[in-house]
Amino acid sequence: MNRKLLDPFAPEYPEAIEACLDDEYAVKCAFSHHGSLLATARSDGQCYIWDMDTLNVMRRLEHGETALTGISWSRSGRYILTFDEAGVCIMWDLKTGERRAQVEFDSAIVSARIHPRNSAQFIVCPARETPCLVTIQSGEAGPPRIDPIRIAADNVDLKSKAAAGTCCCFGKKGKHVFFGTSKGAVHAVHVASQVVVCSIKLSSSTVNTISRNPRGTDIVANSSDRILRVCEVVLPDSAHTLARPLVDVEPSIRVVSKITDSVNRVSWLQAVFSSSGDYIVAAVDHKAEHNMYVWDKATSSLVKMLTGPNELLEDCAVHPLRPIYASISTFGIIYLWTRVPQQNWNAFAPGFRELEENIDYVEPEDEFDRRVTTSTGMVVDCAEYRARRERRASSSSGEDDQDVFIDVTEDDPLFSDSDSDSEDEGFILPVVVEFDADALPPAVPPTAEVQSTVEGDHAMDVDQGHVVEEP
Repeated sequence: MNRKLLDPFAPEYPEAIEACLDDEYAVKCAFSHHGSLLATARSDGQCYIWDMDTLNVMRRLEHGETALTGISWSRSGRYILTFDEAGVCIMWDLKTGERRAQVEFDSAIVSARIHPRNSAQFIVCPARETPCLVTIQSGEAGPPRIDPIRIAADNVDLKSKAAAGTCCCFGKKGKHVFFGTSKGAVHAVHVASQVVVCSIKLSSSTVNTISRNPRGTDIVANSSDRILRVCEVVLPDSAHTLARPLVDVEPSIRVVSKITDSVNRVSWLQAVFSSSGDYIVAAVDHKAEHNMYVWDKATSSLVKMLTGPNELLEDCAVHPLRPIYASISTFGIIYLWTRVPQQNWNAFAPGFRELEENIDYVEPEDEFDRRVTTSTGMVVDCAEYRARRERRASSSSGEDDQDVFIDVTEDDPLFSDSDSDSEDEGFILPVVVEFDADALPPAVPPTAEVQSTVEGDHAMDVDQGHVVEEP
């Protein structure tokens, strides 16, 4: 669908459930960078890749027998990271279907993310260990390199819960990574030097999730105290968005707004930004509700409440380009929330008329006549008039016979965040045809009658000189 035909003033949040995908063991979901694929992590240790156009399963990845705790996409969509409760992280290459790297830890993985600009690096947050930066060696140089990142005090044991991170997310360009802790703090760490740049104490409750704005530099933190905090982040890599020189930038994280349900005091399972970054989508953590709240980031006011079936909500994800949300229920059903887009054709054709219903076309009496009398009384031969018009058009096209270049690859700045070098190679997931070899009918040898007929035809061709074979 052409995005330029859509109404720019239409809300970017969905209204109702459009489709349901039956995935019995799904617990987590995530859209790819372009939104064409949806990955689901399952409790039986498998990962399914769904095509958003056909709503069919494109890949089945066998991670193991332990339940998966999450997934993460690379920017190009070629690699995907899966991690489970046993502490195993596997990066898959969807082009070949093989494992690119595998890393094991001593405790369950609570969060992991692939670097947005370098798919050979990813951050891992074990449950009772310090976060680690994993770098995949090029070629066959050896196993992946694991570098611990200290986000706690110097006198804290790295193999303790106090040194662990509860959640993580990369910045827009991947130069910094944000960690949440069980003490209610958020730390910004420089990836190259692995040094804590700045920190902030949000509350005394655990920071459950952290998500960044895809169109900005701010983040939203979900804490156990049932409050969503939108934080403004000022770091050296985001200095170009500020009206001051780079040398005057002091790294800082500041809370600009707080979002909470003051009436019901519900707990939040997940909080993410919308595709444009103007809204915050929060999933309710309730045992008998499948609701998602859409909040305005600027005013902290409730804009829309999406009410689903009476099922427990496990996870939710937001499409990066379109107003489509995906939510998973406790029964493994994936609900796709969307709205029917209305195309505005009058923006390109002012004389275009939209019909509300079918109308009867009244054919003029002289529509298919050979001769037509105009309003001035002149009789015109239709065939001759068409031939003269075609000759005029062919003569004028010879003068203006030039190739017209139409740029169809221009990126819409509203839907693009490629403001720096990236590895976005335009990867397209190849189609793999699966079939059961046992279900195919067995090969039947030719009968004696067919064999004699084939040998007779071959001998006839040899006699006529059509086929010459050496013994």
